[in-house]
Amino acid sequence: MPQEASAILSNLGRYFSLSDDDRSLLLELEKDRHSMAGKSALWQAGDKVDKLYVIQSGWAYTYRDKFDGQRHIIDVLLPGDIIGLRDLTFATHKTSARMLTRGMVSIFSHKCIVDIIDGSTALTLALLASIARQEAMLNERMLMAIHHSARSRIMHFIIETHIRLNKLNPTDLHQFYLPLTQAMLGEVLGLTIVHINRTLASLERDGILIKHRHHIEILDEQRLIVEAEFDSDYLSDEMDGLKEYLKLTKA
Repeated sequence: MPQEASAILSNLGRYFSLSDDDRSLLLELEKDRHSMAGKSALWQAGDKVDKLYVIQSGWAYTYRDKFDGQRHIIDVLLPGDIIGLRDLTFATHKTSARMLTRGMVSIFSHKCIVDIIDGSTALTLALLASIARQEAMLNERMLMAIHHSARSRIMHFIIETHIRLNKLNPTDLHQFYLPLTQAMLGEVLGLTIVHINRTLASLERDGILIKHRHHIEILDEQRLIVEAEFDSDYLSDEMDGLKEYLKLTKA
């Protein structure tokens, strides 16, 4: 099945082997598909939580607008991600969500998640794994903001994004799609656009990377990884003994 028709299978299927029944449950979430223009709003903070989204293609993001008019991007979402999963147990959305690029999304009722939890232990654990890794990325970004320079934070985010893309499809680290503007990078990392601009210019002068309009070009992979002090453990798909536990419960 093509990637754009089964993005969620590629995502949640990384954690456990899925049965035919598991796959059917997930594919139910993808039936109601809609083409979305870039910058299209999915919901606003304060809206009732009644619909969730699977990204089939394109990029999206969640964010909060601050009282001073500045925006803070919480999550950058890629194909296969379920948008709004962290808001599932709240009455209203705590963030706003918007498409970053043109793409395709599947829209489903939040109650479908209850059906999945009721019907499949493996999918329930896969959903928990997905949420846990979203939280791990936020925690890593917070720690980077406290303990590392803007230079390291930018490089760390670039490596993280490449790893996430590479889990979907083989992606060359030396040049890959990254449609965030400099302003949006600042909103993700808590840096001003002036700081982002100066740091990217420094990284280009030092022969490490070049940020083009819609993609990143990596010139020195080794320096990038060393300076970013990147440890990929928080992005691991490994589930320790849970896979063995599931095998035992099915036996």
